[in-house]
Amino acid sequence: MGELVFGIIGAVVGVVGLALTYAGLRHQRQQARELEERETQLRVREMEMEQREAALHASMLIVKVGRRPSTLDPSVALWRLTVTNASTQPFTGVSLAYAEQALSPPTLNGLLSPGASVTDSLPVNGEEPNPFLCVAEFTDVAGRLWRRLATGDLHRGRRQADGEVTWDQRHALYVHAALLQGTVTAAGVGPMPTAPLGETPPRGASTRTAVAVTIAVVICVVVVTWYTGTHH
Repeated sequence: MGELVFGIIGAVVGVVGLALTYAGLRHQRQQARELEERETQLRVREMEMEQREAALHASMLIVKVGRRPSTLDPSVALWRLTVTNASTQPFTGVSLAYAEQALSPPTLNGLLSPGASVTDSLPVNGEEPNPFLCVAEFTDVAGRLWRRLATGDLHRGRRQADGEVTWDQRHALYVHAALLQGTVTAAGVGPMPTAPLGETPPRGASTRTAVAVTIAVVICVVVVTWYTGTHH
Protein backbone atom coordinates (compact mmCIF):
# COMPACT_ATOMS: atom_id res chain seq x y z
CA MET A 1 0.00 0.00 0.00
CA GLY A 2 2.91 2.33 0.80
CA GLU A 3 4.36 1.81 -2.66
CA LEU A 4 1.03 2.75 -4.18
CA VAL A 5 0.92 5.95 -2.15
CA PHE A 6 4.44 6.93 -3.13
CA GLY A 7 3.65 6.09 -6.74
CA ILE A 8 0.62 8.34 -6.72
CA ILE A 9 2.58 11.15 -5.07
CA GLY A 10 5.37 10.80 -7.64
CA ALA A 11 2.91 10.97 -10.51
CA VAL A 12 1.28 14.03 -9.03
CA VAL A 13 4.66 15.71 -8.53
CA GLY A 14 5.55 14.95 -12.15
CA VAL A 15 2.32 16.47 -13.41
CA VAL A 16 2.92 19.50 -11.20
CA GLY A 17 6.41 19.90 -12.64
CA LEU A 18 5.09 19.81 -16.18
CA ALA A 19 2.36 22.32 -15.32
CA LEU A 20 4.86 24.70 -13.72
CA THR A 21 7.22 24.39 -16.70
CA TYR A 22 4.38 25.15 -19.11
CA ALA A 23 3.25 28.10 -17.00
CA GLY A 24 6.82 29.46 -16.87
CA LEU A 25 7.28 29.20 -20.66
CA ARG A 26 3.92 30.84 -21.25
CA HIS A 27 4.85 33.66 -18.90
CA GLN A 28 8.18 34.19 -20.68
CA ARG A 29 6.45 34.39 -24.06
CA GLN A 30 3.93 36.86 -22.65
CA GLN A 31 6.74 39.02 -21.25
CA ALA A 32 8.55 38.95 -24.60
CA ARG A 33 5.39 40.07 -26.43
CA GLU A 34 4.76 42.85 -23.91
CA LEU A 35 8.37 44.06 -24.20
CA GLU A 36 8.17 44.10 -28.00
CA GLU A 37 4.88 46.01 -27.90
CA ARG A 38 6.29 48.61 -25.50
CA GLU A 39 9.42 49.08 -27.64
CA THR A 40 7.24 49.55 -30.73
CA GLN A 41 5.06 52.08 -28.91
CA LEU A 42 8.17 53.92 -27.73
CA ARG A 43 9.62 54.13 -31.25
CA VAL A 44 6.32 55.42 -32.64
CA ARG A 45 6.03 57.96 -29.81
CA GLU A 46 9.57 59.21 -30.41
CA MET A 47 8.86 59.65 -34.14
CA GLU A 48 5.67 61.55 -33.35
CA MET A 49 7.54 63.76 -30.88
CA GLU A 50 10.20 64.60 -33.46
CA GLN A 51 7.53 65.47 -36.03
CA ARG A 52 5.67 67.66 -33.54
CA GLU A 53 8.81 69.51 -32.48
CA ALA A 54 9.73 70.11 -36.14
CA ALA A 55 6.22 71.39 -36.87
CA LEU A 56 6.25 73.65 -33.83
CA HIS A 57 9.58 75.15 -34.83
CA ALA A 58 8.33 75.72 -38.37
CA SER A 59 5.22 77.38 -36.97
CA MET A 60 7.46 80.11 -35.57
CA LEU A 61 7.43 81.62 -39.05
CA ILE A 62 4.44 83.96 -38.78
CA VAL A 63 2.45 85.01 -41.86
CA LYS A 64 0.09 87.97 -41.48
CA VAL A 65 -2.03 90.14 -43.76
CA GLY A 66 -2.27 93.84 -43.01
CA ARG A 67 -3.44 97.03 -44.66
CA ARG A 68 -2.71 100.72 -44.66
CA PRO A 69 -4.34 103.67 -46.45
CA SER A 70 -2.80 104.89 -49.67
CA THR A 71 -0.79 108.11 -49.37
CA LEU A 72 -2.44 109.33 -52.59
CA ASP A 73 -5.99 108.41 -51.67
CA PRO A 74 -6.71 107.57 -48.00
CA SER A 75 -9.97 105.91 -49.00
CA VAL A 76 -8.00 103.23 -50.88
CA ALA A 77 -6.58 100.38 -48.80
CA LEU A 78 -3.20 98.89 -49.66
CA TRP A 79 -2.89 95.28 -48.52
CA ARG A 80 0.44 93.81 -47.49
CA LEU A 81 1.79 90.37 -46.64
CA THR A 82 4.26 90.29 -43.76
CA VAL A 83 6.38 87.28 -42.83
CA THR A 84 8.28 87.21 -39.52
CA ASN A 85 10.79 84.71 -38.18
CA ALA A 86 9.89 84.47 -34.48
CA SER A 87 12.28 81.57 -33.84
CA THR A 88 15.92 81.57 -32.76
CA GLN A 89 17.14 79.90 -35.95
CA PRO A 90 17.18 81.15 -39.55
CA PHE A 91 14.87 79.96 -42.31
CA THR A 92 16.19 79.63 -45.85
CA GLY A 93 14.60 79.43 -49.29
CA VAL A 94 11.85 81.78 -48.14
CA SER A 95 9.45 82.79 -50.90
CA LEU A 96 6.11 84.63 -50.82
CA ALA A 97 3.16 84.18 -53.15
CA TYR A 98 -0.47 85.19 -53.53
CA ALA A 99 -2.88 83.06 -55.58
CA GLU A 100 0.15 81.18 -56.96
CA GLN A 101 1.63 84.48 -58.15
CA ALA A 102 5.16 84.90 -56.84
CA LEU A 103 5.93 88.06 -54.87
CA SER A 104 9.35 89.70 -54.87
CA PRO A 105 9.95 91.60 -51.63
CA PRO A 106 13.02 93.81 -52.12
CA THR A 107 14.70 92.90 -48.80
CA LEU A 108 14.39 89.12 -49.14
CA ASN A 109 17.07 86.95 -50.77
CA GLY A 110 15.74 83.63 -49.53
CA LEU A 111 17.20 84.01 -46.03
CA LEU A 112 15.13 85.17 -43.09
CA SER A 113 17.22 85.59 -39.96
CA PRO A 114 15.85 85.17 -36.40
CA GLY A 115 13.65 88.13 -35.47
CA ALA A 116 13.63 89.49 -39.03
CA SER A 117 10.52 90.40 -41.02
CA VAL A 118 9.80 91.04 -44.66
CA THR A 119 6.78 92.75 -46.23
CA ASP A 120 5.44 92.93 -49.78
CA SER A 121 2.32 94.39 -51.37
CA LEU A 122 -0.51 92.08 -52.38
CA PRO A 123 -1.88 92.36 -55.95
CA VAL A 124 -5.56 92.64 -54.97
CA ASN A 125 -6.49 96.06 -56.40
CA GLY A 126 -7.82 97.35 -53.08
CA GLU A 127 -10.01 94.28 -52.42
CA GLU A 128 -9.61 92.30 -49.25
CA PRO A 129 -7.21 89.37 -49.91
CA ASN A 130 -8.06 85.75 -49.31
CA PRO A 131 -5.84 84.50 -46.46
CA PHE A 132 -5.90 80.97 -47.91
CA LEU A 133 -4.08 82.34 -50.97
CA CYS A 134 -1.36 84.12 -48.96
CA VAL A 135 1.50 81.63 -48.86
CA ALA A 136 5.07 81.53 -47.59
CA GLU A 137 7.30 78.59 -48.46
CA PHE A 138 10.55 78.00 -46.61
CA THR A 139 13.12 75.47 -45.42
CA ASP A 140 14.12 74.93 -41.80
CA VAL A 141 17.66 74.28 -40.51
CA ALA A 142 17.15 70.52 -40.86
CA GLY A 143 16.38 70.87 -44.57
CA ARG A 144 12.65 70.22 -44.24
CA LEU A 145 10.40 72.07 -46.66
CA TRP A 146 7.30 73.85 -45.29
CA ARG A 147 4.37 75.94 -46.47
CA ARG A 148 2.62 78.41 -44.14
CA LEU A 149 -0.65 80.18 -44.94
CA ALA A 150 -1.96 83.43 -43.51
CA THR A 151 -4.72 81.34 -41.91
CA GLY A 152 -2.05 79.77 -39.68
CA ASP A 153 -2.13 76.38 -41.39
CA LEU A 154 1.25 74.68 -41.72
CA HIS A 155 2.06 71.89 -44.18
CA ARG A 156 5.18 69.76 -44.57
CA GLY A 157 6.48 69.46 -48.12
CA ARG A 158 7.95 66.25 -49.52
CA ARG A 159 9.83 66.38 -52.79
CA GLN A 160 9.21 63.42 -55.06
CA ALA A 161 11.70 61.77 -57.40
CA ASP A 162 10.36 63.78 -60.35
CA GLY A 163 10.93 67.04 -58.45
CA GLU A 164 7.26 67.63 -57.67
CA VAL A 165 6.41 68.63 -54.11
CA THR A 166 3.46 67.12 -52.27
CA TRP A 167 2.15 68.88 -49.17
CA ASP A 168 1.26 66.91 -46.08
CA GLN A 169 -2.06 67.93 -44.53
CA ARG A 170 -1.73 66.42 -41.06
CA HIS A 171 0.31 69.21 -39.42
CA ALA A 172 -2.34 71.89 -39.89
CA LEU A 173 -4.76 70.86 -37.15
CA TYR A 174 -1.98 70.06 -34.71
CA VAL A 175 -0.36 73.47 -35.05
CA HIS A 176 -3.74 75.18 -34.67
CA ALA A 177 -4.32 73.24 -31.44
CA ALA A 178 -0.85 74.14 -30.16
CA LEU A 179 -1.46 77.80 -30.86
CA LEU A 180 -4.79 77.71 -29.04
CA GLN A 181 -3.12 76.12 -26.02
CA GLY A 182 -0.35 78.73 -26.03
CA THR A 183 2.37 76.16 -26.70
CA VAL A 184 3.98 78.28 -29.42
CA THR A 185 5.34 81.61 -28.25
CA ALA A 186 7.70 84.20 -29.61
CA ALA A 187 10.35 82.98 -27.20
CA GLY A 188 10.31 79.38 -28.35
CA VAL A 189 8.50 76.11 -28.09
CA GLY A 190 6.97 75.08 -24.80
CA PRO A 191 7.14 71.57 -23.36
CA MET A 192 5.12 68.99 -25.16
CA PRO A 193 2.60 66.87 -23.26
CA THR A 194 3.37 63.19 -23.42
CA ALA A 195 0.78 60.48 -23.37
CA PRO A 196 1.46 57.38 -21.27
CA LEU A 197 2.45 54.21 -23.01
CA GLY A 198 -0.05 51.41 -23.20
CA GLU A 199 -0.77 49.75 -19.91
CA THR A 200 0.97 46.47 -19.31
CA PRO A 201 -1.39 43.52 -18.76
CA PRO A 202 -1.23 41.82 -15.37
CA ARG A 203 1.67 39.41 -15.09
CA GLY A 204 0.44 37.30 -12.16
CA ALA A 205 -1.14 34.54 -14.26
CA SER A 206 1.78 32.11 -13.84
CA THR A 207 1.91 32.78 -10.08
CA ARG A 208 -1.79 32.05 -9.73
CA THR A 209 -1.30 28.83 -11.71
CA ALA A 210 1.56 27.70 -9.46
CA VAL A 211 -0.47 28.38 -6.33
CA ALA A 212 -3.46 26.49 -7.70
CA VAL A 213 -1.28 23.48 -8.64
CA THR A 214 0.38 23.47 -5.21
CA ILE A 215 -2.99 23.48 -3.49
CA ALA A 216 -4.11 20.61 -5.71
CA VAL A 217 -0.98 18.60 -4.76
CA VAL A 218 -1.57 19.17 -1.05
CA ILE A 219 -5.20 18.07 -1.39
CA CYS A 220 -4.15 14.91 -3.27
CA VAL A 221 -1.57 14.03 -0.64
CA VAL A 222 -4.06 14.59 2.17
CA VAL A 223 -6.70 12.48 0.40
CA VAL A 224 -4.27 9.64 -0.33
CA THR A 225 -2.94 9.69 3.22
CA TRP A 226 -6.44 9.65 4.66
CA TYR A 227 -7.48 6.84 2.34
CA THR A 228 -4.41 4.75 3.24
CA GLY A 229 -4.92 5.27 6.96
CA THR A 230 -8.58 4.30 6.88
CA HIS A 231 -8.00 1.16 4.75
CA HIS A 232 -4.83 -0.15 6.39
